[in-house]
Amino acid sequence: MIGELGPGMAVNRKVPNLGPRLSIVDGKGKRIARLGGEQGPGVETGKFLAPHGIALDSRGDIYVGEVGVTDWKTSFPDTEMPAAVRVTRCLQKLERVTG
Repeated sequence: MIGELGPGMAVNRKVPNLGPRLSIVDGKGKRIARLGGEQGPGVETGKFLAPHGIALDSRGDIYVGEVGVTDWKTSFPDTEMPAAVRVTRCLQKLERVTG
């Protein structure tokens, strides 16, 4: 898995398909899947701000740690940082849910 940051310069900030995302590759580097990035950064489900730490558990669940607080002004220079980003988005406790 590869955590990809979005563009950091104003000239390419709004270019589609350059947003922060995860690329999942096989052992030879061939891309198997890509998660996020189509519509740029965000806090909505399926979007990322700045994926940095990635882990995979034995069940195949993916855990992503972000540095959205420090990256917020790069992605949204004219928007105030929401409290959800400061409090929960970048530091999350993920629990296994059984069904």
